[in-house]
Order: sequence, then structure tokens, then C-alpha cells
Amino acid sequence: MLLLVVAVVIALPTLDSRVMKQLDPRSVSILNSIAHNIATSAERYPSVPLQVLITPKEAQTKHFYLVATNGDIISSTKASKAIRRFILQSEESLSPKVKQYKNWLMTGPISVVLRGDQFQLYAAQQLPAEHNIWLINVLDRPFLLLFITMLVSMPLCASLAWHISKPLQKLKKTASDITDGNLDAVVPATQRQDEIGELARSLRTMMLSIREHISLQHRLLSDISHELRSPLTRLKMSVALSKRRYGETKEIMRIDNESERLEEMIAALLNLSKMQLNATTKEPFNLDSLLQPICDDAVFEAEQLGKTFTYQEIPDVDIKGFPALLGSAIENVIRNALRYASNQVNLAIISDIDQITFVITDDGPGVPDDEVEQIFKPFYRVSQARDRESGGAGLGLAITENAIRQHHGEIAASNRETHGLQISITIPIS
Repeated sequence: MLLLVVAVVIALPTLDSRVMKQLDPRSVSILNSIAHNIATSAERYPSVPLQVLITPKEAQTKHFYLVATNGDIISSTKASKAIRRFILQSEESLSPKVKQYKNWLMTGPISVVLRGDQFQLYAAQQLPAEHNIWLINVLDRPFLLLFITMLVSMPLCASLAWHISKPLQKLKKTASDITDGNLDAVVPATQRQDEIGELARSLRTMMLSIREHISLQHRLLSDISHELRSPLTRLKMSVALSKRRYGETKEIMRIDNESERLEEMIAALLNLSKMQLNATTKEPFNLDSLLQPICDDAVFEAEQLGKTFTYQEIPDVDIKGFPALLGSAIENVIRNALRYASNQVNLAIISDIDQITFVITDDGPGVPDDEVEQIFKPFYRVSQARDRESGGAGLGLAITENAIRQHHGEIAASNRETHGLQISITIPIS
């Protein structure tokens, strides 16, 4: 585009007929023919004045001028300032020139000998009113030239911008789909041979690599969990046989408890692997339909434990995400709160325009301040109150944190001012 504009700017002045240029050979031939005719007439009619002989039939639109060696100008009309200026500019020229002044085109000089004296012949021809007027107006008005240049270049620049931005917008949409977990999204513009095509192919390779790594990770986790089931089953059978033979000793009870905890951890790992494997594409779902069964189950479990679970009215809003993951995350936090609460657990829901916040509080012993940020790590158990006797496998909050992260949300824990733990979950609605 820059080369095109520079070429136009350089070429336009050369098209300006007001700039003195070399006269083309055809016009030189015509001017020589006119000079020859004038010389012939001067020899044939020696008594006729030269200004009469050089007066053409089209005297209103054509004029001829003879310039003597002393600078006198012979013509049937008075020489204008324009022709005088042209004569001064071209008198030293070795070849005929041409120049336009307003609507007059001036050419010359041509050497001619008339009645023994040397003269230079010049011609002036009146041009039509519309001749090159548009070009002259453009050249005389820089802002008009700039406007025309922009008018011509804008469609070309727009087409170039569209050619670049269209595939980039498609790549952006594909990247958003991948962010939402859709690893089967189609990558466009892979046939292009420019940088955009290279970017598309790199994105496609990255997507295939991510898909393969996730598949291998899930397969490995599932295989490990399944492989652990076999020795765990044999261990439980051995414990049962030992109980039958030796009775329920302290050591056998400890082995039985640890095997139960190991089975719980394997089940949690399998559940985590299954949820991550199924969470590939976000889908819209209703929050009330998702949380109401969870809250009903929490009320029932709280009654069985002799505790109380309360919750606010669930807003009827639609959320785009992974319903199974989000439901499991909130259920894990509620059950964890019910396990350690003294009497009461409460669920508060705060709905804004672009996000929704869940606040789960209990009146239990809480967590030491220096361990609050650690409770979302896998297999982490708090040293106080949530020990091996009362705690689980240490995967519930880790699963919750992973689910919230996949929803591009945030989860945070803090101790209440009185006693108990508060966990806040914030996720975007769309």
C-alpha cells in the first residue's frame, strides 16, 4: 500500500501538462511542416508581411509567433505574458518543448529561415475547457489529492484487514472453546501458508498434544486406582481371616481402619478421574435444579447427625459450566462442614450480574491460621481437630478446588471471628 501511494505521488507530477516537457516526435513533425509551409509562402509572396503569413485560419484558437535573433516577436496578436515566459524558458533549448498554461498549450521553438533571416517559430493552441481540468484541480489541491488517495486505498486496506482479522477471530473463538474444555474444536485457516496458517497449525498441534496428555493422565490415574483395588481386596480378606482366627486385636483393627481409608482414597481418585474425563464441554444448567437436591440431602444428613443445615433461597439463574463438577464441589464443602460443625451449617448465596458467590459457614473448631491456605492441597489433613480419626482422605477440598478452577472461579477459606470455618466460592455466570 505504501509503495502504491509513493508511486502515485511520484507519477502524478509527471502527468501535469503545465510542467515543461519534451515535445513528442509527432508534434515536432507537425510543427516542422508548418514552418516549411510558412517559409514557402514567404518566398512566394515576398511583399506580404510575415505576421499575415503566420496567421492561421483558426485565428481564435491557434496562434503562431516568430522570434527574431534580436528578441522581437512577430505575430498577428499581442504576445501574452505566458508565451513570453515560455519563449524565455525554452530559447536555450536544443529541442522543441511543450507546456500548458491554463487552457493554452504552447510548443516550440522550431528554427526557420524567412527571406534570409533566422527566426524561431512558436505555436499556441487553445484547449477545450474540460481538458485535464480534473488532474490540474487535483494537483492544485493537496487535501483533495489526499482524500482521493484515501478513498482508493481504504477498500484495499479494508480487504487486507479482513483477510487478516477474519481467521484471527476464528482462531480466537477456537481458543475460547479450548479454554471452555472443548478439545474437539475445529482449528480454521490451517491451509494458509502465511504466519496465520503457522499459528493455526501450532494451535492444532498444541490442542492434540493437550488432548493426548489429558487422556494419558486420566488413563494412568484410572489404571493405578484399579490396580490398587486387587491388593486392597486381598488385604481386606486377610484382615477378615485374621479376625476370625485371632479375634479383633488392636493391630488388626488398625489394619482394618487403614484399609478402609485406603479404599476411600481410591474411590475418591476414581471419582476425580471420572469427573475430569466427563468435563470436556461446558453446558448451560439451572442453578436451582442443581443445588436443591444437594441442599435437601444436606438437611437430611444434618438431622441424622443431630445438627442443623440452613440455606437461603436458591436464585433461579442459568450458569454455563460443568454441572457435575460444580455440584460435587459444593456438596464436598457442605459435607465437610457438617462433619466438623458443632451444631449448625449455613449456605448463603449472593448473586450479582456477572458472578455468583456461595458462602458455607460452620460453627466447628476451625483451622489454624497458618494452615488455612493448605487445606485445598491433595491428601492434606489439618493437624488439629481434623486428624486421622475424624478426617477423610484429604481429597474432598482438592476436588472442590479443581472444579472451581475449571469454572474460572475462586475459592478461599478463612476462620470466623467467633469460631468455625467459612469457605467462599465465586464463579462467573457465563
